[in-house]
This record gives sequence, structure tokens and C-alpha cells, in this order.
Amino acid sequence: MRIADIIVLWAHPRSLSTAFERMMIERGDFKILHEPFAYIYYVLEKKAPAVGMIVDPEHPIQFEDIKNYILKDSHSQPIFLKDMAYHSYEYLMNDEDFLHNLIHTFIIRDPAKSIPSYYFRDPNIIEDEIGYEQQYHLFRKITELFGQIPVLIDADDLQKHPTAILRYYCNRLNIKFIPEALQWEESHDKQWDIWKVWHGDVASSTKISQGAINKYQENVTNNARIRELYEYSLPFYQKMYKYRIVPEPMEIR
Repeated sequence: MRIADIIVLWAHPRSLSTAFERMMIERGDFKILHEPFAYIYYVLEKKAPAVGMIVDPEHPIQFEDIKNYILKDSHSQPIFLKDMAYHSYEYLMNDEDFLHNLIHTFIIRDPAKSIPSYYFRDPNIIEDEIGYEQQYHLFRKITELFGQIPVLIDADDLQKHPTAILRYYCNRLNIKFIPEALQWEESHDKQWDIWKVWHGDVASSTKISQGAINKYQENVTNNARIRELYEYSLPFYQKMYKYRIVPEPMEIR
């Protein structure tokens, strides 16, 4: 039996990736997998405290086991998988066969917005968990592996022009554009239980909307740690930003 499409949205934390995932849930034609590789980083390797994580003891924690259940599920239905590049970065970079089985897309957000949002929930974040560096190197890897730039969304563009961005995304991936998926009822998806405390905003949302800027008291202007993480992340964000969805085709440099 052939493998069906496995679309992956590679994100960094607080990039509106779960809001994008919510649109994919609303479509109803994909099985949704929410951050399965988090178990490698936080449960298997314990690289950082799993703040707010609710661990499912039945969930596989080895890369090969997680990979195999993704591939197995894809034999019966198309899959949309959302995850952070840093969760399984080293494994992904060394498994080109697996990467070839995936349709890779990316989402980024201005670190001046994403980092204060993360810091609000966990002021002890480390550089890995910000995620831009690993995401950028995976972006480069995918570009080299497939010979073309993958679809890259910027969160600000998504908030300002959700219909246009989703339509472009669907056209590039050759999947049906379903405008009705842009709105939904307030709900909490069971898969979000793993990070329930982090997904309250999207659970109470009904669409993608343009959020307030600098709504957190602690931000790049008044918090030295946030500023440090921002300055570390900004170059990687800027390198990816120039390849975001735009009308004209671009080549990676």
C-alpha cells in the first residue's frame, strides 16, 4: 500500500502554528498529529524541564518508534503533522530517507513577539527551546534535499491575510482550498492535552485574527534575558523571512 501525503509544518514555539493546525483540523480530511517528537526532547533525553507537559505513558519516545507509527498511519489516510524542529533535530538531519517521505512546510514569527509569549509561560527557557536556529538549518537541509524552497509562512502575514495565505498554501501543496476552515467553534482538541496550558488562546478562538503587539509586560525593551534570546534568534528569523510566501519566486542564498 502506498504512503499517503504526510504534510509537516515545522515551527518554533509561539509561532501561531497551533492556530494553523486548528484550520487543518477544521478541514476534516487529514489525520492530525500534534508534536509527537516532543517526547524525544522532553521525556527520552530530558534536555530541558517539560514545563506544562502532560505525558501520555503510552506514547512512544524513541525516534524510530515515532517515525514508524507516522508512516504506518499514512498508509490509510493523509496526515498533517505539526512539530518543533528542535524536538528531534539531530535525528531528522541524519535521516534523509524519512525526510523524503514528508511534504515539508514552515512557519515563523517575529521573535520580538514569540519570545515574550514563551517567557510569560516559562522564564527559564533555554536557547534550544526558542527553536529558530534548528528550524533554519532544517529549512536549509530540506531546500538542498529537494532542490527547491519549501513553503514558508510568516505569522504576521497569516494574521493579516489568512485567506490569501491559506489559499496559496493549498495551491502549492496541491490540496483543496476549503474557505470554511478559516472559522470554527471554540473547542479544545484532545491532542492538545500534551501542552494544554499552552493552548488556551487557540482553544478559545474562532478564527485567525491579528493579535495585540507587545502585550506582555516583559519584552525585548525591558528584560535582559528576553533581549538576549531575541538577539540570538533574530538572524535565523531574518534568513528565513526573505523566503516567506510572496508572489515572486525566490532562490535560496
